Amino acid sequence: MEKKTNDQIILEQIIKERWEESQDGSSISEYFEIYAATELLKNQDLSYDDIEYGIVGNGGDGGIDSIYTFINGELLKEDTPINATQKKNTIELVIIQSKTSPTFKEDAVVKFRESAEDLFNLANATDDFAARYNKDIREKVELFRKGYGMLAKTFPKLVIRYFYVTQGVSTHPNVEGKVDKLRDVISSMFSNSEFSFEFVGASRLLELTRDIPTTSRALEVAESPIGTAGGSYICLVDLKSYFKFISDAGALARSLFESNVRDYQGSVIVNTGIRQTLQNAHSEDFWYLNNGVTIITPKAVLAGKQLTIEDPQIVNGLQTSHEIYQHFSESSEDLADKRTVLVRIICEKDEPARDRIIRATNSQTAIPPASLRSSDEIHRNIEDFLKSNGFYYDRKKNYYKNKGMSISQIISIPYMAQAMMAIILQKPDQARARPSTLLNSDIEYKRIFSLDMPIDVYLKVIQVMRTVERNMKDLEIDRKTSANIKYYVAMVYAIAITGTKSDIAAKLNGMAQLVINTDELTEVTLKVKAMFEEAGGTDQVAKASAFAETLLAAPIPEIQAVL
Repeated sequence: MEKKTNDQIILEQIIKERWEESQDGSSISEYFEIYAATELLKNQDLSYDDIEYGIVGNGGDGGIDSIYTFINGELLKEDTPINATQKKNTIELVIIQSKTSPTFKEDAVVKFRESAEDLFNLANATDDFAARYNKDIREKVELFRKGYGMLAKTFPKLVIRYFYVTQGVSTHPNVEGKVDKLRDVISSMFSNSEFSFEFVGASRLLELTRDIPTTSRALEVAESPIGTAGGSYICLVDLKSYFKFISDAGALARSLFESNVRDYQGSVIVNTGIRQTLQNAHSEDFWYLNNGVTIITPKAVLAGKQLTIEDPQIVNGLQTSHEIYQHFSESSEDLADKRTVLVRIICEKDEPARDRIIRATNSQTAIPPASLRSSDEIHRNIEDFLKSNGFYYDRKKNYYKNKGMSISQIISIPYMAQAMMAIILQKPDQARARPSTLLNSDIEYKRIFSLDMPIDVYLKVIQVMRTVERNMKDLEIDRKTSANIKYYVAMVYAIAITGTKSDIAAKLNGMAQLVINTDELTEVTLKVKAMFEEAGGTDQVAKASAFAETLLAAPIPEIQAVL
């Protein structure tokens, strides 16, 4: 056996330490899949939930451990809306194999080629390969196919990136030589696609691990800005310069909009007006006709006509930003546009003050109060309470992930919403079916996130969900089945331990401490799993209300009888 290099030894130690810290019940090889994808996609600003969503390696994976489709920089999930009217689009398909082995092997690249021939040939039905490829990989390929099919008429730019990750040092020429055949296969199916393949060994993976993504961005201003003693600025920015500021390699930099309270509203009247103004290059200067953009930051530094903005968040002007992005994405000729947009840069380090600014700059009557998502007082309360109980609530996406907190301790707002929807509102089907759009309904949002909800309920709900997930891993229930039934198991177990279906929140709050008996939870899990399989055991069963209604129709004593 060859002696390990320093990079291999250091990387092995880092992975071992992070795996032990994760406390999620995974094996070290399973954790390596998460670790590799996290580092490779670091600049995509994905949460741990997003990373786990793309993991498919579990036997019958065709040599693919994780697969992600991005449309214009946004991760595509089963409930992600696709804007088929946008003219210029970029689809990026990322495929990763990650193994803890110390070498690169020819077989891995051969499997990549074989799975590409089977699954990415649009003439083939993925279900025809059910005996060869697991359901997870087939579903993720179908997601890519769906997105590509819906945008095909726009002739999207297609980028296909393969990564083969090990803890190896070098790649044998025979292994590298196998890539050419894979490239030929992809080229024959997607003639205008951009193809890349990277062998990622110990040194490269260690380099990615050490690389901390920059949180600052540069903004070129058209004229000298008006500054204040507190470091805030008001300035005019060329439209093309603003387009560059909000773009990352041609894709919209969505991390800039995390604090904005609204999603892009599409072709509403206001946006249509912005679009028409942009299209009329001979109209009055753009900033005469538009309210502009507000950016909040803890620090901004001016040097000449360039502002370096630390951790910028666009808190007002989302619609304007999207329209500017789309306008300049669709026509390179407009890069000569000399018009400007008004930009306010507000420097504020204090988090509560930042939240007040977000609310104040989004106080138009057209915005329902429940749309002020992450800046709501309830989210700050949850963050503080969970932190005192060993969890980190990612009120601001990836804040704690970027601080290096353990996967098992980080709770995202969408994850909390799914847990509350399943356990408190008793709608596990909705929690399963709508991972991305669950918070879009203001009515449901108010029921889930309310100052009237006892704060202790949020902690106990998370404790139930995390224990359910760990127990499923201990029981070696496959990833797909776990994803389908975990919300049902959590609901049934909560009903069983509280003895009620009508007011679980009050009962949970009344418990001085939540104690979960693993044997009892296992019995509930296996019972729900058997009933799920009897009902058909498909995604459709998990996403429809009928299975939840069946479980809720059962008398509480029957559920408690398994305890």
